[in-house]
Amino acid sequence: MPVLTIPKPLRDKLGEDATESLIVVLNKIEESSQKGLATKEDIHTLELRIARIESDLRLVKWMLGIIIAGILSLILKTFF
Repeated sequence: MPVLTIPKPLRDKLGEDATESLIVVLNKIEESSQKGLATKEDIHTLELRIARIESDLRLVKWMLGIIIAGILSLILKTFF
C-alpha cells in the first residue's frame, strides 16, 4: 500500500479532520481498485482450465474423425 502524503498548504486549508477523512477515502478507492485485478493464482487456474479444454477438444476431434471415416466407409461400401 502506498504512503499518502498531503502537502502542507492543502492540510492547512482542509484542517486535520478533513485531511484524515480524505486519506481514508483515498485508501478505500485504492482498495476497491485492487479487488478487480487478477492474481497469479487466478491466472494459473485459468491456464489449467484452458489446458483441460484443449485436451477435451483434441479428443472430440479424433472422435469426429473416426465417425466421419466410418460413415464414409459405409457410403463407399454401398456404392462400390
